[in-house]
Amino acid sequence: MFGPATSPSAPIARKVLAAAAHWHVELQCGSADPAALQAWRDASAEHERAWDLLLRMDGQLGAIPAALAMPALQAAQQRRRSAAKILALLVAAGGGITLGQAGWQSGPWQTLTASLRTAPGQRRHVTLADGGRLEMNTASALDVAYSATHRRIRLHRGEIMITTAPDPRPFLVDTPHGVIRALGTRFGIRCDDDDSTVSVFEHAVEVRCAARPEAVHRLETGQQLRFGATGADEVLSTPAHQDSWLRGMLVAADWPLQQLVAELARYRRGRLACDAAVARRPVTGTYRLDDIDAVLESLCASHGLQVTYFTRYWATVSARPA
Repeated sequence: MFGPATSPSAPIARKVLAAAAHWHVELQCGSADPAALQAWRDASAEHERAWDLLLRMDGQLGAIPAALAMPALQAAQQRRRSAAKILALLVAAGGGITLGQAGWQSGPWQTLTASLRTAPGQRRHVTLADGGRLEMNTASALDVAYSATHRRIRLHRGEIMITTAPDPRPFLVDTPHGVIRALGTRFGIRCDDDDSTVSVFEHAVEVRCAARPEAVHRLETGQQLRFGATGADEVLSTPAHQDSWLRGMLVAADWPLQQLVAELARYRRGRLACDAAVARRPVTGTYRLDDIDAVLESLCASHGLQVTYFTRYWATVSARPA
């Protein structure tokens, strides 16, 4: 669990950053007591903020030499030097900023250079280094950042389903809108431009929004939360068939046509829009995601619609002329 709430605007005290640096070095050298580290993190929200900042900067911290293989005095000196280096980086990054400001940000460049990507209409299965499973939906981009201290997924955009594997390291997923911490679980995350949505299918997760890092939301099986620039919405029940994309299907139950068209557009290159005159028409059905143009043809035949193509990649769904 995250520690007690403190003001997110307060700078992180230097002694707390020093303690976080010490724990990081001890953990990498294999001499840390995981239970004691967790107790330190749970002792206060400021401790947890310092640890989160350290994890976010993990790629900048560098590897700790194998101190245990050195003579005792040399090993101790190396640990002090490593801790001092990490402390300097943490002070520069966290001595006067909030967790929300320190939060990971994504942009077009990170999306284009992400190590794992899917094109519109493509799905992908990935086996993670710890044996966990990652499913990627259409038009998704992410990076995997595993280290000695944590397991982290950075989701730049799109939708994923994660089944975590048993491992003492925390499992975290970053989106531009916040951080999700898995608690031995199977859960889905969708990251759009304005917000992210997490849905829990097994066990639980904890969510902390970048907009309000002092607030922690715990979600159990069957619950869903959307969060964005202004904070988190109300916790809701996960809609039925939320994970149908894993089977290559989209299930609509009395959806407005505009909602269905917007979902189909995610799986097709170019622009697919819905004319305002038919946007509210209710639609119910199950649609295959491997051929969106065929879905549109069937939809038009059954609902008195037509698709107007300005180009192959620019189309609009509208009412069929009488």
